[in-house]
Amino acid sequence: MIIDLPDAGIILVAVLAFLSGLVTLYLYGKTRSVGVSQKIAPTNVERIDYYEKELIDMKIRLDAMELDGETFTKPDLPTKRVKSFDVPEVEEPEFVAPKPKAAPRVPNMSFEDSVTFVLKKITEGPMTSRDIEVMFGKSREHVSRLMKKLFEDGFVGRDTSARPYRYTITDKGRERIGSSEGGVVEPLSVSL
Repeated sequence: MIIDLPDAGIILVAVLAFLSGLVTLYLYGKTRSVGVSQKIAPTNVERIDYYEKELIDMKIRLDAMELDGETFTKPDLPTKRVKSFDVPEVEEPEFVAPKPKAAPRVPNMSFEDSVTFVLKKITEGPMTSRDIEVMFGKSREHVSRLMKKLFEDGFVGRDTSARPYRYTITDKGRERIGSSEGGVVEPLSVSL
């Protein structure tokens, strides 16, 4: 069996083409990896910053709990205190962080009581749904549904010129409060 070898020039061109392809592939991979690392790096920094803030927040909460007298170690373990003989020990007054005052939560009430409560609060001045949510102690969805129902029934007016909407009481809403303030709630009539 006789094998015919091609000309040396053809072999040289094939080898050079193969080597130039390898060099091109290597350079493409290097430039691609540099571009990718630059795109990924900011998100990693953002994640690190986020988790660092979360850890600081947890540390602050833990310190606040320890100031309240709660301990997170086993009570039977002795605490190790090292005294320094070089510096005289000076007793410093202990700082006690004031506890934030929590808004009193509105107890569970019926729908009629909720309507009356909200209408009385709106009588004091225009309020947004967020104001009502904070004052009422209910979820955003609950307050949104309640305010939509009150608006559709004509008990409150809605100022749509700005967001969030500001609710004001209407004359019909004032009548509703006036009838229930006396302590007598008129039953709903059902026609069959």
